[in-house]
Amino acid sequence: MFVLRRLILLLLPVIWFAGLAMIKSDHRYLWLVVAVFFVYLLLAVWQTCKGQINKAFFHFLILPILFGAASFIFVLFLVSPLAFYGVSALSALVLYFLLKQYFIYFNFPFKYQPYSLESLTFYICLLLFYFLFSSSFAGLILLKLNIFFIVAAFCPMAGLVIYQFFWIHKLSIKQSWIFVLVLPLVLLELFVAVSYLPTNYYVNGFFLTIACYLMLGLSRASLNKTLNKNQLISYLVVASVLSLATFLSAQWN
Repeated sequence: MFVLRRLILLLLPVIWFAGLAMIKSDHRYLWLVVAVFFVYLLLAVWQTCKGQINKAFFHFLILPILFGAASFIFVLFLVSPLAFYGVSALSALVLYFLLKQYFIYFNFPFKYQPYSLESLTFYICLLLFYFLFSSSFAGLILLKLNIFFIVAAFCPMAGLVIYQFFWIHKLSIKQSWIFVLVLPLVLLELFVAVSYLPTNYYVNGFFLTIACYLMLGLSRASLNKTLNKNQLISYLVVASVLSLATFLSAQWN
């Protein structure tokens, strides 16, 4: 069983990349690839969680599923083959390293480095939000999707990601519920405001990802009661520098 779990984990990025390559060559494979991959992802998470279906399994399932969905939608908007295969490879590696951490956490607790899952989750959440925001802006601009349709898809996904983020940091829903409810609404308001900027959807997505970095970092520190003046200044400086650099380097239409 141990060898089987390792094999399932090792094949995950291969199946992900190969599936996206099939879609790139022929869009008729899209729904087949979606079905096969997400069933395989369920199997992979189930196996890394020692084949148990319980509350922990469903919590650990949230991030891989949502990251897979967000990155899958994002690559469909990429025209350049280099960008398509580059992002496909990146997302495959992210999923592999995330599930590898799950595997170590459940099967080799003595090898697990404290807070490694928490740190990895933070950065994966930021990448997930970038894919989600950029795809939402692309759908709004290129596909002329109704904004209410985007809102209906965006809010539940954002809420689940934020809930899982606090859960993995060992913060119960009793502690974090106000942030789980409020932060998606704040991000939604920022999404609507940023949509009026004369910049492309990649830049708009990056602006909102910076906002996520600020809000997730500060809310986590606040709930853990570790927020202090130095941390606040650090987050604000990083967010300000990134925002300014993006603002100055962006192409304004």
